[in-house]
Amino acid sequence: MKGQLTFLLVPAAAALLADEDDVRLLVNLWRLTALYLVLRGLGEFLSSGGGLDARLRAGLSVHMTYAGLVMVFTLLLLGRALSGGELRASRLFDGAVAAAGVLAIGLSLTRNAYLGLTAGVTALVLAKKPRAALVLAPLAFVLFLVAPPSVRNRALSTFDPADETVRDRLAMWKAGELMIRDHPWTGVGPGRVGPLYHEYRQPGHVMPQIGHLHDNLVHLAAETGIPSAVFYLGFVGAFFAGAVRRLRQPGPDPLRPVVEGAVAAMAGLFAAGFFEYNFGDVEVLVPTLVLSVIPFVRSGRPRAGG
Repeated sequence: MKGQLTFLLVPAAAALLADEDDVRLLVNLWRLTALYLVLRGLGEFLSSGGGLDARLRAGLSVHMTYAGLVMVFTLLLLGRALSGGELRASRLFDGAVAAAGVLAIGLSLTRNAYLGLTAGVTALVLAKKPRAALVLAPLAFVLFLVAPPSVRNRALSTFDPADETVRDRLAMWKAGELMIRDHPWTGVGPGRVGPLYHEYRQPGHVMPQIGHLHDNLVHLAAETGIPSAVFYLGFVGAFFAGAVRRLRQPGPDPLRPVVEGAVAAMAGLFAAGFFEYNFGDVEVLVPTLVLSVIPFVRSGRPRAGG
Protein backbone atom coordinates (compact mmCIF):
# COMPACT_ATOMS: atom_id res chain seq x y z
CA MET A 1 0.00 0.00 0.00
CA LYS A 2 1.26 3.44 -0.90
CA GLY A 3 2.28 5.64 2.01
CA GLN A 4 4.75 8.32 2.92
CA LEU A 5 7.50 5.74 3.39
CA THR A 6 7.23 4.85 -0.31
CA PHE A 7 8.86 8.17 -1.17
CA LEU A 8 11.95 7.17 0.79
CA LEU A 9 12.76 5.19 -2.36
CA VAL A 10 14.23 8.37 -3.80
CA PRO A 11 17.06 8.76 -1.26
CA ALA A 12 17.39 4.96 -1.02
CA ALA A 13 17.86 4.64 -4.79
CA ALA A 14 20.30 7.57 -4.77
CA ALA A 15 22.38 5.74 -2.16
CA LEU A 16 22.23 2.31 -3.80
CA LEU A 17 22.82 3.34 -7.42
CA ALA A 18 26.48 4.29 -7.11
CA ASP A 19 27.52 4.10 -10.78
CA GLU A 20 26.60 2.80 -14.24
CA ASP A 21 27.12 -0.84 -13.25
CA ASP A 22 24.42 -0.56 -10.61
CA VAL A 23 22.06 1.13 -13.06
CA ARG A 24 22.75 -1.47 -15.73
CA LEU A 25 21.96 -4.26 -13.27
CA LEU A 26 18.71 -2.55 -12.30
CA VAL A 27 17.60 -2.10 -15.90
CA ASN A 28 18.49 -5.71 -16.70
CA LEU A 29 16.30 -6.86 -13.82
CA TRP A 30 13.49 -4.61 -15.05
CA ARG A 31 13.96 -6.12 -18.50
CA LEU A 32 13.23 -9.57 -17.08
CA THR A 33 10.20 -8.16 -15.26
CA ALA A 34 8.96 -6.59 -18.48
CA LEU A 35 9.45 -9.86 -20.35
CA TYR A 36 7.38 -11.71 -17.76
CA LEU A 37 4.59 -9.11 -17.82
CA VAL A 38 4.46 -9.01 -21.61
CA LEU A 39 4.45 -12.78 -22.08
CA ARG A 40 1.83 -13.31 -19.40
CA GLY A 41 -0.31 -10.49 -20.80
CA LEU A 42 -0.11 -11.81 -24.35
CA GLY A 43 -0.98 -15.27 -23.04
CA GLU A 44 -4.08 -13.80 -21.38
CA PHE A 45 -5.05 -12.13 -24.64
CA LEU A 46 -4.71 -15.32 -26.67
CA SER A 47 -6.72 -17.35 -24.17
CA SER A 48 -9.49 -14.77 -23.82
CA GLY A 49 -10.25 -13.84 -27.40
CA GLY A 50 -9.61 -10.13 -26.76
CA GLY A 51 -12.14 -7.35 -26.35
CA LEU A 52 -12.89 -4.90 -23.56
CA ASP A 53 -14.23 -7.68 -21.38
CA ALA A 54 -10.81 -9.33 -21.28
CA ARG A 55 -8.38 -6.57 -20.30
CA LEU A 56 -4.78 -7.65 -19.78
CA ARG A 57 -3.62 -7.64 -16.16
CA ALA A 58 -0.88 -10.29 -15.78
CA GLY A 59 -1.73 -10.76 -12.12
CA LEU A 60 -1.84 -7.04 -11.31
CA SER A 61 -4.85 -5.28 -9.81
CA VAL A 62 -6.29 -3.63 -12.92
CA HIS A 63 -5.53 -3.32 -16.61
CA MET A 64 -4.47 0.34 -16.29
CA THR A 65 -1.76 -0.63 -13.81
CA TYR A 66 -0.56 -3.31 -16.21
CA ALA A 67 -0.45 -0.98 -19.21
CA GLY A 68 1.24 1.78 -17.22
CA LEU A 69 3.94 -0.50 -15.86
CA VAL A 70 4.65 -2.09 -19.25
CA MET A 71 4.79 1.40 -20.77
CA VAL A 72 7.50 2.49 -18.32
CA PHE A 73 9.68 -0.54 -18.99
CA THR A 74 9.07 -0.43 -22.75
CA LEU A 75 10.22 3.17 -23.08
CA LEU A 76 13.23 2.64 -20.83
CA LEU A 77 14.37 -0.40 -22.80
CA LEU A 78 13.74 1.39 -26.08
CA GLY A 79 16.25 4.03 -25.01
CA ARG A 80 18.96 1.37 -24.68
CA ALA A 81 17.89 -0.54 -27.78
CA LEU A 82 18.35 2.53 -29.99
CA SER A 83 21.78 3.33 -28.59
CA GLY A 84 25.02 2.48 -30.31
CA GLY A 85 26.93 2.35 -27.05
CA GLU A 86 25.49 -0.93 -25.76
CA LEU A 87 26.45 -4.49 -26.70
CA ARG A 88 24.62 -5.70 -29.81
CA ALA A 89 23.11 -8.76 -28.09
CA SER A 90 21.82 -6.63 -25.22
CA ARG A 91 20.35 -4.09 -27.62
CA LEU A 92 18.57 -6.81 -29.58
CA PHE A 93 17.14 -8.24 -26.36
CA ASP A 94 16.00 -4.77 -25.26
CA GLY A 95 14.47 -4.11 -28.68
CA ALA A 96 12.61 -7.42 -28.75
CA VAL A 97 11.13 -6.90 -25.29
CA ALA A 98 10.24 -3.28 -26.13
CA ALA A 99 8.52 -4.32 -29.37
CA ALA A 100 6.54 -6.96 -27.51
CA GLY A 101 5.72 -4.31 -24.91
CA VAL A 102 4.28 -2.00 -27.58
CA LEU A 103 2.11 -4.88 -28.79
CA ALA A 104 0.93 -5.64 -25.26
CA ILE A 105 0.08 -1.98 -24.62
CA GLY A 106 -1.90 -1.87 -27.85
CA LEU A 107 -3.85 -4.99 -26.98
CA SER A 108 -4.52 -3.72 -23.46
CA LEU A 109 -6.90 -1.16 -25.01
CA THR A 110 -5.76 1.40 -22.42
CA ARG A 111 -5.98 4.87 -23.91
CA ASN A 112 -3.89 6.75 -21.35
CA ALA A 113 -1.07 4.28 -22.06
CA TYR A 114 -1.46 4.98 -25.80
CA LEU A 115 -0.97 8.69 -25.06
CA GLY A 116 1.94 8.01 -22.73
CA LEU A 117 3.67 5.74 -25.23
CA THR A 118 3.30 8.37 -27.95
CA ALA A 119 4.68 11.12 -25.71
CA GLY A 120 7.53 8.91 -24.54
CA VAL A 121 8.62 7.91 -28.04
CA THR A 122 8.47 11.56 -29.10
CA ALA A 123 10.64 12.60 -26.15
CA LEU A 124 13.10 9.79 -26.90
CA VAL A 125 13.44 10.79 -30.54
CA LEU A 126 13.90 14.45 -29.59
CA ALA A 127 16.63 13.44 -27.12
CA LYS A 128 18.45 11.28 -29.67
CA LYS A 129 17.89 12.81 -33.11
CA PRO A 130 15.53 15.82 -33.15
CA ARG A 131 15.31 15.87 -36.95
CA ALA A 132 13.96 12.33 -36.94
CA ALA A 133 10.85 13.65 -35.20
CA LEU A 134 9.55 14.60 -38.65
CA VAL A 135 8.83 10.94 -39.40
CA LEU A 136 6.85 10.32 -36.21
CA ALA A 137 3.49 11.53 -37.53
CA PRO A 138 3.62 9.43 -40.74
CA LEU A 139 4.86 6.43 -38.73
CA ALA A 140 2.04 6.81 -36.21
CA PHE A 141 -0.47 6.96 -39.05
CA VAL A 142 0.89 3.77 -40.61
CA LEU A 143 0.80 1.98 -37.26
CA PHE A 144 -2.78 3.14 -36.78
CA LEU A 145 -3.78 1.72 -40.16
CA VAL A 146 -2.22 -1.69 -39.52
CA ALA A 147 -3.48 -1.95 -35.95
CA PRO A 148 -6.33 -4.38 -35.17
CA PRO A 149 -9.82 -2.82 -35.44
CA SER A 150 -10.31 -3.05 -31.67
CA VAL A 151 -7.17 -0.96 -31.08
CA ARG A 152 -8.16 1.63 -33.71
CA ASN A 153 -11.68 1.94 -32.34
CA ARG A 154 -10.41 2.26 -28.80
CA ALA A 155 -7.99 5.02 -29.78
CA LEU A 156 -10.67 6.93 -31.70
CA SER A 157 -13.10 6.70 -28.78
CA THR A 158 -10.81 9.10 -26.91
CA PHE A 159 -12.33 11.91 -28.99
CA ASP A 160 -15.93 10.69 -28.80
CA PRO A 161 -17.96 12.88 -26.39
CA ALA A 162 -20.64 10.18 -26.31
CA ASP A 163 -18.22 7.60 -24.91
CA GLU A 164 -19.20 6.73 -21.34
CA THR A 165 -15.68 6.80 -19.95
CA VAL A 166 -14.98 10.18 -21.58
CA ARG A 167 -18.13 11.64 -20.04
CA ASP A 168 -17.30 10.08 -16.69
CA ARG A 169 -13.80 11.57 -16.63
CA LEU A 170 -15.17 15.03 -17.43
CA ALA A 171 -17.62 14.66 -14.56
CA MET A 172 -14.80 13.54 -12.24
CA TRP A 173 -12.65 16.53 -13.14
CA LYS A 174 -15.56 18.93 -12.52
CA ALA A 175 -16.12 17.31 -9.14
CA GLY A 176 -12.40 17.65 -8.43
CA GLU A 177 -12.54 21.33 -9.34
CA LEU A 178 -15.30 21.85 -6.77
CA MET A 179 -13.28 20.00 -4.12
CA ILE A 180 -10.31 22.25 -4.85
CA ARG A 181 -12.47 25.36 -4.60
CA ASP A 182 -13.77 24.27 -1.21
CA HIS A 183 -10.37 23.17 0.15
CA PRO A 184 -7.62 24.84 -1.94
CA TRP A 185 -4.74 24.53 0.55
CA THR A 186 -5.34 21.26 2.38
CA GLY A 187 -7.65 19.34 0.04
CA VAL A 188 -10.40 17.11 1.35
CA GLY A 189 -7.84 14.89 3.06
CA PRO A 190 -5.87 11.72 2.22
CA GLY A 191 -8.16 8.92 1.12
CA ARG A 192 -11.24 11.16 1.27
CA VAL A 193 -11.85 11.83 -2.43
CA GLY A 194 -13.74 8.56 -2.93
CA PRO A 195 -15.93 8.74 0.19
CA LEU A 196 -16.85 12.37 -0.51
CA TYR A 197 -17.41 11.96 -4.24
CA HIS A 198 -21.18 11.54 -3.84
CA GLU A 199 -21.33 15.10 -2.46
CA TYR A 200 -19.58 16.53 -5.51
CA ARG A 201 -20.89 14.32 -8.33
CA GLN A 202 -21.82 16.21 -11.46
CA PRO A 203 -24.48 15.60 -14.12
CA GLY A 204 -23.19 13.14 -16.71
CA HIS A 205 -21.31 10.93 -14.27
CA VAL A 206 -21.37 7.20 -14.95
CA MET A 207 -19.73 5.61 -11.89
CA PRO A 208 -21.55 6.51 -8.67
CA GLN A 209 -18.41 5.80 -6.62
CA ILE A 210 -14.77 6.19 -7.60
CA GLY A 211 -11.34 5.50 -6.19
CA HIS A 212 -9.60 8.48 -7.77
CA LEU A 213 -10.17 11.31 -10.25
CA HIS A 214 -8.16 9.92 -13.21
CA ASP A 215 -5.77 12.88 -13.36
CA ASN A 216 -2.61 13.38 -11.33
CA LEU A 217 -2.85 17.14 -10.92
CA VAL A 218 -6.59 17.25 -10.26
CA HIS A 219 -6.50 14.38 -7.78
CA LEU A 220 -3.47 15.63 -5.86
CA ALA A 221 -4.92 19.13 -5.57
CA ALA A 222 -8.34 17.80 -4.55
CA GLU A 223 -6.99 15.30 -2.03
CA THR A 224 -4.12 17.15 -0.35
CA GLY A 225 -4.30 20.69 -1.72
CA ILE A 226 -2.81 22.83 -4.45
CA PRO A 227 0.68 22.77 -2.83
CA SER A 228 0.78 19.01 -3.39
CA ALA A 229 0.06 19.46 -7.09
CA VAL A 230 2.78 22.13 -7.26
CA PHE A 231 5.21 19.75 -5.52
CA TYR A 232 4.38 17.06 -8.10
CA LEU A 233 5.15 19.50 -10.93
CA GLY A 234 8.38 20.44 -9.15
CA PHE A 235 9.35 16.78 -8.85
CA VAL A 236 8.82 16.21 -12.58
CA GLY A 237 10.49 19.50 -13.47
CA ALA A 238 13.57 18.71 -11.36
CA PHE A 239 13.91 15.35 -13.09
CA PHE A 240 13.77 16.84 -16.59
CA ALA A 241 16.10 19.71 -15.65
CA GLY A 242 18.68 17.23 -14.37
CA ALA A 243 18.24 14.94 -17.36
CA VAL A 244 18.57 17.74 -19.93
CA ARG A 245 21.64 19.10 -18.15
CA ARG A 246 23.25 15.66 -18.24
CA LEU A 247 22.37 15.00 -21.88
CA ARG A 248 23.93 18.31 -22.87
CA GLN A 249 27.25 17.54 -21.21
CA PRO A 250 30.10 17.03 -23.72
CA GLY A 251 31.98 13.80 -23.98
CA PRO A 252 30.94 10.16 -23.73
CA ASP A 253 28.56 9.08 -21.00
CA PRO A 254 28.02 5.34 -20.38
CA LEU A 255 24.65 6.12 -18.84
CA ARG A 256 23.34 8.25 -21.69
CA PRO A 257 21.14 5.49 -23.22
CA VAL A 258 19.49 4.80 -19.87
CA VAL A 259 19.04 8.51 -19.15
CA GLU A 260 17.36 8.92 -22.55
CA GLY A 261 15.12 5.96 -21.80
CA ALA A 262 14.30 7.42 -18.39
CA VAL A 263 13.35 10.72 -20.04
CA ALA A 264 11.03 8.84 -22.39
CA ALA A 265 9.47 6.90 -19.50
CA MET A 266 8.94 9.99 -17.37
CA ALA A 267 7.44 11.89 -20.31
CA GLY A 268 5.10 8.96 -20.91
CA LEU A 269 4.08 8.85 -17.25
CA PHE A 270 3.44 12.60 -17.17
CA ALA A 271 1.33 12.53 -20.34
CA ALA A 272 -0.64 9.44 -19.26
CA GLY A 273 -1.21 11.16 -15.92
CA PHE A 274 -3.57 13.63 -17.54
CA PHE A 275 -6.09 10.79 -17.84
CA GLU A 276 -5.02 8.41 -15.07
CA TYR A 277 -3.86 8.82 -11.47
CA ASN A 278 -0.66 6.84 -12.07
CA PHE A 279 1.25 8.80 -9.41
CA GLY A 280 -1.01 7.12 -6.87
CA ASP A 281 -0.65 3.61 -8.26
CA VAL A 282 2.04 2.04 -6.10
CA GLU A 283 3.10 -0.53 -8.74
CA VAL A 284 3.80 2.34 -11.14
CA LEU A 285 4.96 4.81 -8.51
CA VAL A 286 7.85 2.61 -7.35
CA PRO A 287 9.70 2.55 -10.72
CA THR A 288 8.79 6.21 -11.20
CA LEU A 289 10.60 7.20 -8.02
CA VAL A 290 13.62 5.06 -8.84
CA LEU A 291 13.75 6.42 -12.41
CA SER A 292 13.83 9.96 -11.06
CA VAL A 293 17.31 9.33 -9.63
CA ILE A 294 18.97 7.99 -12.79
CA PRO A 295 20.03 11.33 -14.34
CA PHE A 296 21.94 12.11 -11.14
CA VAL A 297 23.91 8.84 -10.87
CA ARG A 298 27.66 9.22 -11.29
CA SER A 299 29.37 7.80 -14.36
CA GLY A 300 32.20 5.84 -12.83
CA ARG A 301 32.73 4.35 -9.40
CA PRO A 302 34.27 6.83 -6.98
CA ARG A 303 37.84 6.10 -6.00
CA ALA A 304 38.56 4.82 -2.55
CA GLY A 305 38.96 7.78 -0.24
CA GLY A 306 37.82 10.14 -3.01
